[in-house]
Amino acid sequence: MHFVIGGAYNGKRQWVRAELEKHAGEDRAILEINTLIPEKELSPYKAVIWSDIEHWIEANWYNGMEEEQLLKRWRNAIDELIQWEEKDEAHQVVIIGTDQSKGIVPLDQTKRAVRDLAGWCHQYTAKKAERVTRVWYGIAEKLK
Repeated sequence: MHFVIGGAYNGKRQWVRAELEKHAGEDRAILEINTLIPEKELSPYKAVIWSDIEHWIEANWYNGMEEEQLLKRWRNAIDELIQWEEKDEAHQVVIIGTDQSKGIVPLDQTKRAVRDLAGWCHQYTAKKAERVTRVWYGIAEKLK
């Protein structure tokens, strides 16, 4: 699994697409998602790009999911994607996260909670990822 992190509108998604095409060609079956989907729906694809993960976190939080439940669901989702990736050497998973640490801390308690949850999810993802890349203004920097 490859975790790509960077600021909003800094070219992460374009960089990921270009990297996938460079290493596997344009004809590679790529699925771009912004929510969890069952593994059976992944079968026709060779690469999965999960972006807008902060929106997934925020939606679950606002729908009443408790902190520990949300973090457990996140860890399970990441672990399941890694298992899918390991089933076939042609499979590749890329998680795209938006860095929120360089912004202003929200005064609103709920927004701070969502920001904290996103940070904890990012930390877990970075630990589990084989590779971590930060993209700022379209320029990639290998972190792991």
